[in-house]
Parts: sequence; structure tokens; C-alpha cells
Amino acid sequence: MGSNGSMRITSAGALAGLLALLTISACAKPPVASAPTTPPPTPAQRLASADALVREGCLDCLIDAFGQYELLRAMPSAAEVGTAGAVRSAALIALRQRELGMTDEGYGQRARSLAGAPGQPVWLRTVLDVIEAIPVGGMTRTPTSDLDLARSQALRANQDAWRVTLRDLAPADEFGAYVWLAFACASETRDVPTETLLAPTETWRDAPLIEFRRAICRGVQPDPLSALAARHPRWVEAKYFLGSYDVGLMTRGEDQLDEADRLFNQAYAWRPEWPALTQSIANVAMTVEEFERAALFYDRTLALEPLAVDALLGKVRAQTYLGKPVDAIATADQLIAVRWYVGDARYWRALNESELERNDEAWTDVELADKLLVNAEVPKLAGLIAYRRRELDVSRRKFELAVRRNRNDCETAYYLGVVLAELRDWPRTAQVLLGACDCLQAAEIGYTNEIAKIRASNDPPERQAKKVARREQYIAKGRRYLATSWYDIAVAYFNLSKPAEARQYAEKVVGDEQFGDRAKEILARLPKSPQP
Repeated sequence: MGSNGSMRITSAGALAGLLALLTISACAKPPVASAPTTPPPTPAQRLASADALVREGCLDCLIDAFGQYELLRAMPSAAEVGTAGAVRSAALIALRQRELGMTDEGYGQRARSLAGAPGQPVWLRTVLDVIEAIPVGGMTRTPTSDLDLARSQALRANQDAWRVTLRDLAPADEFGAYVWLAFACASETRDVPTETLLAPTETWRDAPLIEFRRAICRGVQPDPLSALAARHPRWVEAKYFLGSYDVGLMTRGEDQLDEADRLFNQAYAWRPEWPALTQSIANVAMTVEEFERAALFYDRTLALEPLAVDALLGKVRAQTYLGKPVDAIATADQLIAVRWYVGDARYWRALNESELERNDEAWTDVELADKLLVNAEVPKLAGLIAYRRRELDVSRRKFELAVRRNRNDCETAYYLGVVLAELRDWPRTAQVLLGACDCLQAAEIGYTNEIAKIRASNDPPERQAKKVARREQYIAKGRRYLATSWYDIAVAYFNLSKPAEARQYAEKVVGDEQFGDRAKEILARLPKSPQP
């Protein structure tokens, strides 16, 4: 009985367990087949992918390629080809950043370190020397730093030897073709036709990497560069070159600054820490008279490149136009300290010192500027400072020099006439101020036409308002100059005993708040004009 009882209990327990198992099975989801795992790329696949990125050639592509080659270097079976690819991609990144005027992120040094690895050809080191000597912007220009000067000297000293090496390498692969173009487009004289420079790279002309470099050889060719950027959206850096081309159109009388600003802003959204770009944005802002924005972007440039002397000079000008003479003087001091653009720095410092009525300091600076610059602005400023120091003969000589250098400057002619009046040189006073009056009246017509164009332009309303206000200020100042000139001409003719002429010009200012009473005195002392 006990045995049968145990059997029943066991059977009942087994039945309950079976029911529970069936219940769980009925509620459970059917098993899901695991997804097949994708095997990692083989070294050959990774190498092909990296090589394709190099041919694509954009900066982001080259950086991605460098990362792929670095992974290959960690694989014993692919270490040598990975190192070769890493050297070349790092070198191209360093070169591209130099062409774009970006900050140096150390890729050139990485390429140089890797080039000493076993199995790497000796000529790679020569190529890296060439890349180190390529000027910022990828084309020859006036050096603006000691480093620029050293690069320029190295390029000239080694040009013949490097030409032979690079020309032989150009047909071998895209890397050699690119470095040849970077070198030749920057260093070969203009008597060598561009077609001659491009010929060794003909095999690779369809690679986007080479398409790009051919499109910026000796200046930007906008059509092929725009086509490249349209086909390959990762080529964001092309926007910088296209924007620079649009800025250059100003010299041909074509205003494409809004388009340039748009392209620069797109490039800035992609890479904000880019000194050449931030300076370009600042330069456009200066041109369209947005001086606050110009000062901001010059500061951003200097935060990235503290010795960017072009940005320092731009900042001085922006601060001057913003009416910040103390700040402008401090920035000019920085330029003088690094010994670049010293003449310009002395001029702008003198201008701001004169605004602060520091006339003795301003005179010292403007005289030093005169030894370094030959233009009309320096003697014009010197004339003003000498006038304020009551050195009238010196002021006259300075203004006469400025007029000889720029006969279209109405303001200088006016200043000269005023000084001649104070010196009581009446014949010349009348002669010079009559010319100044013609110039000032023509200038007012010009400013009025500019205002109409500004109001009809696509400029944002705030920019329009600032531009119009500035020209209205110029017109108002010109009218004061005219009133002064008419009065001084009347005085000159009175002293020359030419009553008809004196009356003509005195009557022009008889209602003027400043000169009206004095004009009436002249008229009262003139003989009565004959009745018709």
C-alpha cells in the first residue's frame, strides 16, 4: 500500500510538472534564429577601401584613409603596405591643410616618423621636404612671417633638384601626381605654360584628388571646381576656394561678396578652427563695412594663429573704424613688436594717436611711417598733425605731396586750401579751393548714387542702414567742407580785390550758421554791384 501510494504521488507530481511545462511552452515565443555575423573586412578589402578614399581626395576622405592604414599597420601581414599608405595619406593631409591655411595638426610630423620605417623608399623623405616648403595657400605670395620666409627660401634653393624628382614621380600614382602639382603650381614661373605643368598627371586626371589640384593650379578655376563639389558632397573645402574666387571678382568690378560670405559660412560650419577662413570672413566683413563682425573674426583668427600679421593689421583697421583708438594703438604695438607691416602699424597708430590729440606722439609715428610707405595717406595724415601743431609751412608741404600722389582725394585738396588761407596765400587759396569744391560736389553725387544702389541691393536691412548712414555722414561732412571752402574763396577774392567773385562766393554762405555773419560783413564792405 505504501508502495502504491508512493507511485500515485509520484505519478500525480509528474503529471502536474508536465502540465506546467506544457503551459510554459505554449506561452513562450518561438526561438529566433540568430542573424549571421558579418566578418570583419580582410586586409585586402581594408587596403582597397583606404586607397579609394585617397583617390576621392577630400580632406575628410584622407583622414579616414589614414585611419584605415593605421589599422593595417597593426596586422603583421599588412604592416608594410599599411605604413606606406599611412605615410602618403598623412603627407597629403599635411599638404591639404597647408593649402587651405589651416592649423598644423601634426600630420606632416607623423608622415616623417613613419617614413623611416623599414621598406619605405628614400625619396619619400625628399617629398616630405617639398611639402614642408609649400607656401600657405599653395601658391607663392609675399611672406608674412619668419616661417613663410624660410619656406620660400627653401623652395628657391632646392627648386631644380626637386623638379626632377617630382616630375619623375608624377606618372606613378595619384600621390606623386598631387605633390608634383602642388610644387609646380607654386614654384614654376609664368613663362612655363599651365598645360606643361599638368601634362605629367594626365594618367590620373579623372581621380577627384587630381581634379581638385588641377582646378586650383595658378588660381581657382570655378567651373571644374564647382562640378567636383557637386558630384562629391564631401569636398566641403572646395567652398573655401570658390568663396575666395568670388572675393577676387571685386577687382573686375563684380560684387559677389554675398555669395562668398555664404560659401565661407558653410565652410566655417564644417571646420571653425581654420585661420585662413576666419580671416577671409573678417576681410569680407570689412569690405561690406560690418566692422564689429570683422573685429570678431580677426580675433578668432588670432586665437588660432597669434602671429597672423594680416589679421593683426585688419584688426587695427576695424578698431579704428569702430572708434576705439586705445585698442587700435595696442594692436598696432603688437605689429611693431613682431616687426611686420611696421610702416602700416606706425601709420594706424599715428592716426589713432591724433584722434586722442596726442599730436607729438602721432608726429613721431607718422614720420617713421613716411620712411617705410610711399602713398598719399601718410603725407595727408602728416599734414593734419602738423596743422594741429600749428606748423603751417610743414602742413602745406605735406598736403602738397599728398595731392601730387592722389589728385582725386577731395579732402586733401580741401585741407591744403585751408592751410593756404591761413598762410594768406590768396591766389593759391582760391585756385586750390575751387578745385576742391568741384571734387566735393562730384563726390556728393557719387555718394547719392551709392545710397540708391545700396537701397536697391539684396543686402540685409541692418547692413543697408549702416552703409547708408555712413554715406550720409560723408555727404554732411562734405557739405561743411564746401561751406568753409566757399567762405575762404570769398575772403581770398576780397583780398585780391575781385569784388564780383568775392560777392558770388560770400552769397553762397550768407545763410550758413557758422559763416553767415562773416559773409555778411564781406558783402557789406564790397562796392555795390551795378544795377542792370
